[in-house]
Amino acid sequence: MKGTRSLGHILTVALALAPLTSAWPGWLPDVDTLVVRQDDSSSSAEATPTSTAAQSSQTSTDDQATSSADSNEPQTTNLNTAKVTSDPTNTKSGGSTATGNSTTKATHSTFNAQDGAGGVAMITPATTDGTTLYRIGDPTPITWVWNYTSLQGTPSAIDVLVSCSTATATWTLTQNMTFEPTATFTWDTLKYSESAIASPLLVAQYTLIIYDSESSPDATAEAGYLAPFDGFQFGMYTSRPYQDLGEWKCATCSGALGAADRQALGFVVSMSIITILSFTWYVTGFAALL
Repeated sequence: MKGTRSLGHILTVALALAPLTSAWPGWLPDVDTLVVRQDDSSSSAEATPTSTAAQSSQTSTDDQATSSADSNEPQTTNLNTAKVTSDPTNTKSGGSTATGNSTTKATHSTFNAQDGAGGVAMITPATTDGTTLYRIGDPTPITWVWNYTSLQGTPSAIDVLVSCSTATATWTLTQNMTFEPTATFTWDTLKYSESAIASPLLVAQYTLIIYDSESSPDATAEAGYLAPFDGFQFGMYTSRPYQDLGEWKCATCSGALGAADRQALGFVVSMSIITILSFTWYVTGFAALL
């Protein structure tokens, strides 16, 4: 009896509240704003875990790229991947072999100081020929032949010069000439005279200079290696047009006696007079005593 009465009260209250739900006032918030319903049809987003170190590295890389892009300084990239390789067979000073863009000097061998330095021995012309003269502009080129002595370290190449102390000048005849045990060099003075108008060859004495291309003309001699050579001297002259002997006149010759001749003749006459007077005085004085 008591349960029936309670159920009746609940129904009575529900019927009384039914008009209120239909007349929900507009000034109150919407129902959805108060209670959020779950939509079962929507899928929930799952968070993907990321590494903090990876994010930090990516951020650092991005910062560097941004800094490089914003910087006004030029960016340099080194693309040289060459490796240096040396040639063990080359023992001459300054010799080098390289792969790519890098070079390295080969090991410089040291020889016994008692062996002395290498030298040059002239073959043509021979040293016994005396002073050698060459005509400037001769159609026949000048030919020099020489060999090397006491060499233990082979020169990489040879330079040949001629020097003239009168003109205080040096002419380079060749550079980096291939080294051979017996060398031959030809100098065409006619071709040189036609091309070198500004620096012509003078009528004077010259010195031939031969030395290692990796050295210098005034380098200090080193045991086993080629020492600079300057032991051959020669003269050069210019030719003149042919002139008949009957038409030729000596500009410095004269038919009159020179000053030296006049002095010699005066000395002879003076001594003759002194001798005659002395002998006369001696004979006269001796006769008076008798």
